[in-house]
Amino acid sequence: MILLDVTLDGLPPTVNHAYRTGRNVRYKTAEAKEFQRQAIFVMDTLRKNKSPYTGPVCVEICFTQRDHRPWDVDNRIKILQDCLAPAGVIKNDKQVCELHARREHGEEDKTHIIVRRFE
Repeated sequence: MILLDVTLDGLPPTVNHAYRTGRNVRYKTAEAKEFQRQAIFVMDTLRKNKSPYTGPVCVEICFTQRDHRPWDVDNRIKILQDCLAPAGVIKNDKQVCELHARREHGEEDKTHIIVRRFE
């Protein structure tokens, strides 16, 4: 059963751009906060379950980029997983027990995410 199937405009910031350290304190950047704010709004609007799902889930992510600059696929996943609970899709991102992610080239930057019950 699909809990969420959504395409977000743009790509999430990488871990390197999402967090900064200053005076021994690690904090989320304005870019990361804004991406998450928009992603959470879209996910909450389009989720299929009325209350957060509490069982194990499988997450599938496809990052589409318009240019051919190389980057690590895994560096963009964390920021997305951190949106699932605040959006009400799942209770906690510790529920993710299967994850598939890929990068492809296309005409525009976008992120497609599908969350399914793990069976």
